[in-house]
Amino acid sequence: MLFPMLRENLANWPTRRWLVMAALTPALLLLFVDLAGLGRAATSGGWFALALLASIVGAAVLASYVPARGLDLELGCTPCAVMAALTVFGASMAMRNYGGGIEGPALAVAVTLFGLTQRLTQPATCPTPGAR
Repeated sequence: MLFPMLRENLANWPTRRWLVMAALTPALLLLFVDLAGLGRAATSGGWFALALLASIVGAAVLASYVPARGLDLELGCTPCAVMAALTVFGASMAMRNYGGGIEGPALAVAVTLFGLTQRLTQPATCPTPGAR
């Protein structure tokens, strides 16, 4: 029941959110790799795959704040609206604290997925601007 709801919400996103998400994903991936202290050091394929997934989900969380065309930016002041954005910060902390360990990106995926799920499935307490 949860995943069809997420799929439906993402399918209705305006193009500008997808563009913001596409722009933020590589930036977040570079940030996560840098915070882990790996630089150009070799990482396992699993570590990199999870870090990439965390970057994609984190970018989706941040892109969910982009309003649809013709609407003003309204971040909202509910704790949910603030908390969802802070999950990207939490993912950054996980990457920094666990370094090259697989736990960092795994926790980053879990935290950002929680933020995205809450952002997209709780419209009464966590409004997404211009969700159409």
